[in-house]
Formats: sequence, structure tokens, C-alpha cells
Amino acid sequence: MTAPAPKSSAHHDRGPDKWLEAAIKTLIAEGLEAVRIDRLATQLDISRGSFYHHYKDRDDLLRAVLDHYVQINHQNLVALLPELQGTPRDKLWALWTATASQEFRDYDWAVRMWGMHDEAVAKVLNRIDVKRMDVMIGLFMELGFTENEAWIRATIAYHGSLGDRAYFAPFPPLAKRLEGRRIALEILCRTP
Repeated sequence: MTAPAPKSSAHHDRGPDKWLEAAIKTLIAEGLEAVRIDRLATQLDISRGSFYHHYKDRDDLLRAVLDHYVQINHQNLVALLPELQGTPRDKLWALWTATASQEFRDYDWAVRMWGMHDEAVAKVLNRIDVKRMDVMIGLFMELGFTENEAWIRATIAYHGSLGDRAYFAPFPPLAKRLEGRRIALEILCRTP
């Protein structure tokens, strides 16, 4: 009996980032139930056992996915705020366009679908939504709107950006979505 040939580099452990990336892609493409260790191992062409060098179990991987999502949201909002230049309207536009990419929208949608069935994820989404709304309300108030008027405008803007994913099939190209958002922002920033 001969010794088995060494596995190719494709079979070597690829680290936690590869598992995380595969989990995110699967979550986006197929939903939470499809994020399974066996399936990911097959996709990555590595052994299931290598998973456990990086994550305790599936729940640990899912926590990493959620942590990554929170980090991406932080980059698209909180970390972006100090860098924003211009008028409050310019800042609203910068924040609105930071989350307009197809990749971000698909990720956001997948996590929101997950949150419909997982209370811990729903709580994380609530904190993110409250933070985004607070920022937009503040910027609309800087434009001279009362707190209630600012809340209404921020709600319309935010619900519009969240809902556009649900209403369009096929999803329009980025340029068209940005044009729609630009027009909506112009309308929302007008004073009566």
C-alpha cells in the first residue's frame, strides 16, 4: 500500500477569513439555513475539521458574520461622519450613497431576513437603525426642520433606502438607484 499523495494547496486550511467570506456569500445567495459547515467546507475544498481550528461551532461563525456586518455598518456611518464635508444636505447624500452598492444592499437584506427569525440579530439591527436615524434626523434639523419634521423626512429617506431592495426585481443598476435617491433627497430637503 502506498502512502496517499499530499493534498494540493487547494486543500490546505485557508484561515478564518475564508470561512467568514464563504459564510457571508452563502447567507446572501441562499439564506441563513444554507450556512452549514459541511457546505462551506465543500465550497472551499477543505476539510470540515479545519473549521474547528478557527470557530467553536456554527453559532460562533454566525456571530463572526454579524460582527462583520456591524463593522461594515460602522465604516459606512460612524467612521464616515468625521470625514463628511459640506452642508447637511451634502452629508445626507454622502451617507445615503455609502450604502447604495449592490454588494452592501444584498448583505444588508440577508442580515435583515436573518433578523426576522433571530431576536439577537434583530436587536443589533435595531441599534444600527436607531443610530442611522439619529444621524439623519440631526442633519435634517441642521437644515432648519423641527425635530418632528426631521424625523418624518429621515423616516421617509431611511424606509425608502431599505425598501428599495424589496420593491425592485430585477434590482436597478447603481446609477439609476443613485439618481432616484438624489431626487428624493432634493424633495426631502425642500422647505414648505
